[in-house]
Amino acid sequence: MKRAWQRILLPALLILALVGLVVWPAAAHTGGRLQLSAVTAGPFKLSVWTSPDPAQVGELHVATAVTLAEDASPFLDAAVAVQLEPLEGAVTTLSAPATTDNSDNKFLYEAILQLDEVGLYQVTVDVTGADGATGQATFELEVVSAAGFAWVFIPFLLGALVVVGGYLYWRSRPAQE
Repeated sequence: MKRAWQRILLPALLILALVGLVVWPAAAHTGGRLQLSAVTAGPFKLSVWTSPDPAQVGELHVATAVTLAEDASPFLDAAVAVQLEPLEGAVTTLSAPATTDNSDNKFLYEAILQLDEVGLYQVTVDVTGADGATGQATFELEVVSAAGFAWVFIPFLLGALVVVGGYLYWRSRPAQE
């Protein structure tokens, strides 16, 4: 007869693996670092987050919340564009539309840009409403070189190895009745 904990261990490992598969990709789409908080831009207020934190060479997500300045209600009928202009060096300016289609949270407009160079950038977020009203906000963003390895996952990997090793050890022992 198997011990109760042995019957639970394999399902627990599967659940742990599934959680890891969900959490790892979602880490790229977290709120990231708040760059602007309810900044007035014409008839709008903008809050902007960048991810990953810190911003690094590779894929950069810029998420923008657009609300009406008068009543802070979400404004979901806008054209939002994000532009990154280097403040140093000879790197070209990058731009991309920010859409709710790119965002996991459909109340945010998200732009995805590919950064190839480290340095200081000026980020400009332009918003145009369906009625033609416009707003703009800017901030500076320091982009660093990409991290070589995601060290944050080492404890999860070690924990999984310990659990699997423990399971294999206990499974190989003769059953006690």
